[in-house]
Order: sequence, then structure tokens, then C-alpha cells
Amino acid sequence: MLSKLTLLAGIAAAKTEAVHADSKQDHWAIIVAGSKGYGNYRHQADACHAYQIAIKNGIPAEQIISIMEDDVANSRSNPFPGKIFNKPSAAGTPGVDVYAGCNIDYKGKQATAETLLKVMKGDATAGGKVLKSDANSKIFWYFADHGAPGLVAMPNGKYLYADELHETVKYMHTNKMYKEMVMYMEACESGSMFEHILEDDINVYAVSAANAKESSWGTYCSPDDKVDGKDMHTCLGDLFSVNWMEDSDKGKMAQETMLMQYNTVKKLTAKSHVLQWGELSIAAEPIGNFQAGSITMPKDLWSNLKYFGKDLIKNQLHVEENLAVNQKKNDFAVDSRDIKLHYLYMDVLHNPSKESQEALMKELAHRLHIDGIFDKVFPQFMTDVKNGTYPTIEDYDCYRMIINQYTEACGEPDTYTMKYFKAFASQCQAQKYYPAANADMKAKLTTACGEQQ
Repeated sequence: MLSKLTLLAGIAAAKTEAVHADSKQDHWAIIVAGSKGYGNYRHQADACHAYQIAIKNGIPAEQIISIMEDDVANSRSNPFPGKIFNKPSAAGTPGVDVYAGCNIDYKGKQATAETLLKVMKGDATAGGKVLKSDANSKIFWYFADHGAPGLVAMPNGKYLYADELHETVKYMHTNKMYKEMVMYMEACESGSMFEHILEDDINVYAVSAANAKESSWGTYCSPDDKVDGKDMHTCLGDLFSVNWMEDSDKGKMAQETMLMQYNTVKKLTAKSHVLQWGELSIAAEPIGNFQAGSITMPKDLWSNLKYFGKDLIKNQLHVEENLAVNQKKNDFAVDSRDIKLHYLYMDVLHNPSKESQEALMKELAHRLHIDGIFDKVFPQFMTDVKNGTYPTIEDYDCYRMIINQYTEACGEPDTYTMKYFKAFASQCQAQKYYPAANADMKAKLTTACGEQQ
């Protein structure tokens, strides 16, 4: 008991000091949805919801920078033109439109990895808003999209690789662009974007939706995807993302710490391993130090301790009560790599037309096509890929080269194909000991893709 009280007092003291040091002008947010297409509805819904949290809690609009394709709200597939929802609602209940007032700074062809990195560096050649933060600033960074080992996708252009992200964050730290930064990432293998990277002392705390070798999951998927009684035919959110945002929506910006939110979200996200990385001492601070513009708390330590202690007890009880409620999110969650297949199957189940059956068969054939390519070109690595025992990426130049070679020979990789990028990591490891492996792999890849087409 004594150790728990000591820890509680320490956290309360740290919170008091941190809160008093903050000012509204010092808080910035970067929000990114890295995909496009109505089938990826959930990423733009997540991003707009994150924007609403930041703006509602006082981060100035000019200090929130958002990047997304912006093709979902007005998609012909959207039953509610001009609106996006991140949560289902019953018939007769309109639901919360997170797109209303969601300002998007970089959209369409501007939504690239290059733009994001320029924004983070404060590089005005990005063409729009960029970070103008300083050594006193606190930055909240949120990203939602598809991923693979050591990379995440963007709506246009090349992938965002972990080494590039790391170099950019180090640049920001060296150039005193922040005091502390919190990074939340929603993507398959998102842990690989921080693994062995945030070990440097650069005042960054990160939370990933999944570990370095597993998928993240979409939620509010069919049959739990109805808004005002209408089927949306897409997942409305991602499991990790809706869990942290629905927690933030409760408005406990001053009394809930980053660690409390992490523990809550970790309990509620049963399909993947939510992990924390980097400077863990930042987790003792209130979530409002990053997700809000400013927060107000009792100034003296004793009042703060009582306030925090009561809320800690309430929070733990609340989590236990909500485990059953949130089980539905997990029950209807779908592996991000299988969401397209899931909806094609559901379409056949509810609308068994010739067109829906053909669409499902086409997707199944495509998956067999991709399976065949990798089984033929990388047979020695397939067992490791399926078991998740592939090596950590060390040579990113090699990794980029193989992905480019695949794209040239076989076409643009889709979400399903990205699950096999693990084989590329193994190939790069093999090339360290057998340099001729690359030429051999390239020839096999060209042949296999030609035969499969």
C-alpha cells in the first residue's frame, strides 16, 4: 500500500508541475489518415474524430495540422453525403458527424509522406500550415492507416518508413521544436515504427495499436455498422483508435494521465497488443497536456492527490463495468487485412446477386494470386512469415529497393499484399550473407508475376 501511495503522490506532483508549466499557445497537433477509398472509411473517420477532440479541448485551429485524402464524405458509396461517423447509432438516432468542422489542410495529391515530414520539420515548402513550435511546445501526433513491418502507407506516393520518421523526429528534437511529444499510431505492425527507434533520449512517448508483428483491427463493422438504422457497408472505426478517442471524449483532460489512458485502452483492445514506447515518464502527465489546449487542476498537492485518487478508483471501476459493453467492439472487429473480403462476403450473404458473387470471387482469386507469387519467390521464408518470426529490419535501403522491385514487376501492393512484406525483411537479411540473392530474387519475381497475370 505504501509503495502505491508513494507512486500516486509522485504522479500527482508531476501532474501539478506539468499543468502549471503549460500554456495554450504551446500545444500543437498533427493528425493523419494515410489511406483513401470508401473501403477505408474508418481511417478518415478516426482522423476527424481526433480533430474534434483537439479543437473541442482548446487546441487552436491554426495549431492543428491535418492530412488526409478527403474522398470519403462525398463518396457515391456514402449513404450520408457530406457526413462521416466514427460510431454506430440506432434507428432514429442521427449519430455524431465527425466531418462537420473537420478542417483538412492537405488533401488529395498533397497527402503524401513528403508533405507530412515537411510539416513536422516546419518546412514552408510544404505549401501550407507547418509546425511553428518551439522548445516549450507539446505536440500530439496521431496517425491511422495500413502498415507493414517498418512502414505505413500514405494516400499518394511512397510509403512512410520508420527510419525516415525517426530521422525527422530527431531533427525536431535537435532543432528544439518541442519540449515533449506524444505519438499514437493505428496500423498493422505499428509497433515496428517505434521498436529500437525511440530508445534515444528525445522526449517522445508513443503508443502503438499493435506490436511489430501483428495486424491492427477495424471495428464497428457489419453487422454493427449501422448509423440511424442504415448499413454503412464499411467499418466505422479502428479498435485501438475508437477506444482511446471514446475515452478522451469523457472529458477527463486534467485528471486522467497518459498511463491511465494506455491501461484503459490496452484492456479494451483485445484483438492486438497495444504497446507503449519511448520516454515512459511522460505517461505520468494528464492527457490534456497533449490532447487539449489548457487544463485546470487544484494547485496544491494534497487537493490534487485526493482528486487524482478518487478518479483513479472511479476509472478502474468504470473500466471493469465497460468491459462487457466494449466486448461488442471486439466481437465485430475485423482484421484490417480482411475488411474488404469481410464486406464482400456480407454483401453476398444479404444480397446474393450475380454482381456481388462475382466481386467476392474476384477478391478470392486475387488473394490466391498474391499467395502464389510469394510461395514461388520466397518459399524459404513463408513459414517464418506465417509464424511471425521474421527478422527486424536493419537495412532500410534494401527493404525499399525490394518493395520497389515488387511494384515494378507485379503492380502496386494492396493491403493484403502488405502482409507479405515480412518476406522482404527476411530477403534483406539473406542478402547480407549472399549478395547474389537480390538478382536471383528479382528474376524470380519478374517470372512469377508474369505467370500469375
